[in-house]
Amino acid sequence: MTVIDLKAERRLQDPSGRNGFEFDYLRNVVSFQGKIIHLSPHESDVLRVLLNHRARPTPIGMMITKVYGSREPDTAAASIRVAIHSLRKKVASTGLTIRATPGLGYEVDAEALPELNRRLSDKILLALNHARASGEREMIKHLQAALCIADARRQHWENLPREELAAALGS
Repeated sequence: MTVIDLKAERRLQDPSGRNGFEFDYLRNVVSFQGKIIHLSPHESDVLRVLLNHRARPTPIGMMITKVYGSREPDTAAASIRVAIHSLRKKVASTGLTIRATPGLGYEVDAEALPELNRRLSDKILLALNHARASGEREMIKHLQAALCIADARRQHWENLPREELAAALGS
């Protein structure tokens, strides 16, 4: 995955051109092989959270917090589920699927779009898992520190409300 605007992570795309997948968060659009898929702002918020947490299932509670923040409505869980149902239909042609894991949450299955799994924190997480499996204690310590730094940087930009994110980008 290449991040066009690294600070804001507003456009995620496949740089190889093989799949032609691109998600533009601020414009609420997914494009795939020349086809434009329009998303509602709410669907775009949900997809952004799923893509940012694609290395693991995202619990519905975390999704509600990331999408609504402190202004969570009573219907937040139902609204997230409806958005996921709609997203599944809209992005099915891209090969991107969203699966539900009972008791754990929702997860993006990006096997058809492997470039989406190549974010720096994903690479660090993979390396950390390999180091843990092989018992490399010194490497584990360094990789955990690197993952903390990468996650802190990403969370800073993730937690900005849509309006502040747009203002920070000058859009």
